[in-house]
Amino acid sequence: MPSEPAPPPRVEQTQRDDGTPAPPAGGDERPPPQRIEVIIPVRTLVVVLAFALLVALAIFSFGTLLSILLAAVLAFGLDPPVGALVRRGWGRGRAAVVLFAALFASVLALVLVTAGPVWDQIVEFVQSLPAYWEELSSKPAFQDFLSTGGADDQVRKWLQELASGLPEAASALLGIAGGVFASVLSLVTLTFLSLFLLMERPTITDWLFGFTPPATERRWHPVVEDSITAVSSSLIGNVAISIVAATVAGLSAWIFGLPFPIVLAVITGLLDLIPQVGATIAAVILVAVALTVSTGAAIAMLVIQLIYQQVENYIVYPIVYRRQVELSPFTTIVAVLIAGSLLGVVGAILAVPFAAVIKVVMREAGAPRRARMAQLREPAAAGAADADGGGASP
Repeated sequence: MPSEPAPPPRVEQTQRDDGTPAPPAGGDERPPPQRIEVIIPVRTLVVVLAFALLVALAIFSFGTLLSILLAAVLAFGLDPPVGALVRRGWGRGRAAVVLFAALFASVLALVLVTAGPVWDQIVEFVQSLPAYWEELSSKPAFQDFLSTGGADDQVRKWLQELASGLPEAASALLGIAGGVFASVLSLVTLTFLSLFLLMERPTITDWLFGFTPPATERRWHPVVEDSITAVSSSLIGNVAISIVAATVAGLSAWIFGLPFPIVLAVITGLLDLIPQVGATIAAVILVAVALTVSTGAAIAMLVIQLIYQQVENYIVYPIVYRRQVELSPFTTIVAVLIAGSLLGVVGAILAVPFAAVIKVVMREAGAPRRARMAQLREPAAAGAADADGGGASP
């Protein structure tokens, strides 16, 4: 009789404390897979959603935000003069209105007096550019340079197109009533926005600091005031320096008999609003125009611009800014390049105020750490001094 197969060995299986089956006896103990649970609070989700909405709002309303930013910069630039009038007993609203009215009247008078002659000279200057380029390119020093790559033909073609298209472009620009109306409306809106912000600036500052602890207010309120002073100093100083540069350029062009001295002065003043870089570009334009008169005039203009730039960098800048805006040339150029790439010419002009504010804030934010590092260096310096003194021979 055949024997029945032996049944398989019975493996006892127990359960763990959590109810899951335990591995067989004698088997490898393998930990069960762990489950990771990530809990995100509702408050965090709300903060992330609000930040995303702000980013989307900034993207879709960039033009409006830029107008608000310009209004804020203009208001901060005029805040110290208004504060000086308030300290003399004026009401803040009255001081702001009077200052804005004086500024508006000055700009309007300047435009009415100079707009007609300057525009006529600009049109005549642009139409004469091809002839000036012909005369300039005929100089022996430029012939070898311009002969490479067909630069002479390209520049001559571009100048002719610019001169021939200027009257039509000007007529089309002046004939677009909607564009003019929109520009005037934007200017009026910007003016009133700056005026209201200037009148209510202390109230807005106190309201914002009302949400912070007293210690935070005591620390950062002076930083806000210093930042506003830096913005004002940089803007007013930049305009003053540009006026000086335009005056020097216009007088030099008139003395040396350069054509269109008013246009050259206006171009120099506008370019000088861009720190560091603008003055160099203006000097190149002045020397190039002087070459159309004579080589001696070009050399003299070059010498005058070199001397003036040194005077501007080492005398005019310290006098105008009075150490309120302490920025190195490297920092200024980097700020101009970054702001110019983001916001164009407006960003290049506003680069110095932005950089000054960032420097004031970072200086205060890093003050506690610098103080701790200084305390850590003091024992090391004292130990090194003792070691040097102990090793010295009597």
